[in-house]
Amino acid sequence: MSFKIYAPSCPWPLSTSYLPEGNKSVSQDSPSLTKNSERQDIQTLQLKQQVQMSALLNEINNSVRSTLDLEEILTSACRLLGQALKCSRVSILVNELEEADTFITRGEYNQGGYPVQLGVKVPIADNPHLKILVSQPEPLAVKNFQEFPGLGRRARGLGRTLGIRSMLAIATRCQGRVNGAIGVQQCDRERAWTEWEQQLLEGVASQLAIAINQAQLYSESRRQAERESLLRLVTNQIRSTLDLNTILQTAVRGVRQILNSDRVVIYQFKENWHGEIVVEDLIIPWPSIFRDMVADNCFSQEYAHLYQQGRVRSIPDIHKAGLNPCHVKYLESLQVQANLIVPIVMGRGGQTCEKSATSQPAQDLNNPEKPPLPNRLWGLLIAHECSSPRNWQPSEIELLSDLADQIAISIQQAELYAKVQDTAAKSQAQAQQLQAALEELRSAQMQLIQSVKLSSLGQMVAGIAHEMNNANNVILANLHHAQEYAGVLSQAINVVADLCPDSSATVDRLNAELELDYIQQDFPQLLKSMQQGSERIRGIVLTLRNFSRLDEAESKAVNLNEGVESSLAMLQHRLKDRVTIHKEYGNLPQVECCAGQINQVFFNLLNNALDAVEATDQLGELTIRTWQSAPDWIAISIRDNGAGISADTQERIFDPFFTTKPIGQGTGLGLSMCYQVIVKGHGGRLCCISSSGEGAEFIVELPVKAKGEGQ
Repeated sequence: MSFKIYAPSCPWPLSTSYLPEGNKSVSQDSPSLTKNSERQDIQTLQLKQQVQMSALLNEINNSVRSTLDLEEILTSACRLLGQALKCSRVSILVNELEEADTFITRGEYNQGGYPVQLGVKVPIADNPHLKILVSQPEPLAVKNFQEFPGLGRRARGLGRTLGIRSMLAIATRCQGRVNGAIGVQQCDRERAWTEWEQQLLEGVASQLAIAINQAQLYSESRRQAERESLLRLVTNQIRSTLDLNTILQTAVRGVRQILNSDRVVIYQFKENWHGEIVVEDLIIPWPSIFRDMVADNCFSQEYAHLYQQGRVRSIPDIHKAGLNPCHVKYLESLQVQANLIVPIVMGRGGQTCEKSATSQPAQDLNNPEKPPLPNRLWGLLIAHECSSPRNWQPSEIELLSDLADQIAISIQQAELYAKVQDTAAKSQAQAQQLQAALEELRSAQMQLIQSVKLSSLGQMVAGIAHEMNNANNVILANLHHAQEYAGVLSQAINVVADLCPDSSATVDRLNAELELDYIQQDFPQLLKSMQQGSERIRGIVLTLRNFSRLDEAESKAVNLNEGVESSLAMLQHRLKDRVTIHKEYGNLPQVECCAGQINQVFFNLLNNALDAVEATDQLGELTIRTWQSAPDWIAISIRDNGAGISADTQERIFDPFFTTKPIGQGTGLGLSMCYQVIVKGHGGRLCCISSSGEGAEFIVELPVKAKGEGQ
């Protein structure tokens, strides 16, 4: 059954507003002449209208032939039709799919700055005038659009938004299928549409129906090419890059553009079949759901198993698909009206549609007797239609299925690459740890050898000091008696000379020969010098014992000023006239430390400083300062005026076996041992302040209370 609705007050012949102005002044006294004149004017006007219609149709036909771009054709047709009919707006809506129940505005002419209808989706279900257009071949003329019977709330609101007061519309048909609609609208007043305007619209519709059909065929071919291009792009990206995010973002962007959908997302499963959106592409005004944690309590394990087996689900309308009410409510919260869901399954070769047989788990070809590996449901590739319901086409389902397979391959490759990278990183870390352990072992071995040498040296020094001390004690103890004996002998000689005057000649002869007077005078001085030398030997022995500190192997509170002095005394033989020592000792508290180790540090630093000043041609200066740097810390500074240390060298001076001295003159363990003793052994700090040509300063900082390694 077809409907043909005409607006009231639509007379035929045409309205006098289309007659020439000159014909309105025909005399009332000549009725026959007036009728003939009016008939001629009508015929002339009809001829002009036919010429205008032919010209318009020719222009549209030429436009159709000149391009396959549908938007360009429709925009040109709207402009020509709007200028011919002098209306407010002309819109051409296209039915892009064979079974689609929604028209999309693809062309528009807007004469007076009225709201733009271009791109608006108009569902047939809520618009009774569209239902009439689809069911009848004739135009539909409406004088008062808001009073059209059966308009739904949404359609009436859209009409008010667009300002439509009168409308003339017709459906375009090609090979019996409605592929679009032309709407001529008047927004500033109500308008009665004439027969000629309807005929003009019919002629335009027949031309545009062919153009729309040709453009849709071309567009479908182009979309197919774009689908194939997108598949090639994703495949090439899989081969050229292992950046999973780039691949996924390319896929969703391409899918949304080809499907012309509102939102396309990739959803990854986490635990308990919950997950998140990992990539997304959408158009305004639809909200983003990127990275949203999905809490769809209606998604059961049963659905997961179906998707795991390759299920593809096409939902044209969430309210008519028989979905669980809570699932519908969840989709409504995302403003989804239709969606297409394709699983991303790892470990299988292909995908099956919802009505096809489910795929089987993958078989291990290397071991046929081994049970098949289960498929792993990684996530879902989902296309959302938010503006209206949508019938998803088989080609669209096939596109998403093919892309899901490619995405699964890319994920597998990315995960494999990540595992390889992780394994390589772990292997490299283990190799580095092993290398560090070997270096540390080597360093510990050399330091142990050095410590053994130092310990042996200390024991030897202590033994020599002990033997020297024993012998020196005998000498020192007997010097007192020797002085007494010398005095007694001198007194005896004087007594004999006084008591035996006859022997004076003999005494004088002996005195002349043996120089007894000189011996009597010099012998006490000789004994005194021997006593001073013996006391000097005892002082040296004490210095050796203080330096070695073999009797103080454990931590003990000591005065570090004395330790610096004993170390300096050990180097007394190197202190020549050209080296000046400046001492600035502060009042230090007793420090708990291994005194022998700390003294060895002072000895090494002082010895290096003397090497530095001796390597220059200028007079050498050493400045030794001690002070309390903090309530619980003391500091010792040893500064020289040698050649200094470059920045590059400073980075390595504490490394084991690193030395700038010639081969045979340095082991590279002195400063390394100092670092081990101060930093690791006593929890202190050791730093170097220097620059080339300006000397070097080494600062040792130690806690007052003993600290172990790592504290």
